[in-house]
Amino acid sequence: MADLPDCGMYRTGASLPGHEEEVPGGTLVYFHNHSDDGTPIVLTAHDNTHNRWSFHDRGWLVEDPGFISALIPLKDQGYYTVSGHHLHVSKEEIIAERTFVQLGYNRRGDTILFVAEFEGNVIKFPSQGYRFESPTVQEHLSPVEFEVPEPEEERILH
Repeated sequence: MADLPDCGMYRTGASLPGHEEEVPGGTLVYFHNHSDDGTPIVLTAHDNTHNRWSFHDRGWLVEDPGFISALIPLKDQGYYTVSGHHLHVSKEEIIAERTFVQLGYNRRGDTILFVAEFEGNVIKFPSQGYRFESPTVQEHLSPVEFEVPEPEEERILH
């Protein structure tokens, strides 16, 4: 297949032919534009820990170009700031511009923003966030880039 989308997280816009129950439309998946035999593959969400999904090790081969063209791209899970302008979450509530958020998803691939909470010298993210059905809210998110050391790395404190 030519012109395959990049590997990454997507919401299915259609069911996977032959696997409609396992991979229905409106499902969070990780799409690989390659597999061991070269055919694209989708993996479904397996477990959510700290608002981040891991995906099954085994998936389903994708041979239907219509399924691929119906995939809706999603931003990577991670940390962002709200950019451009504030976001309305209800008539009474907004998420202000430049707010630090964690981007996550539910099994349907709906966007969930978890607003950072600050306690003393600690930043934490709640287990519940604000759900947005449309992924267009992601257009107002800018990535926050930083390195997180692995726990086993030696650290030198000054």
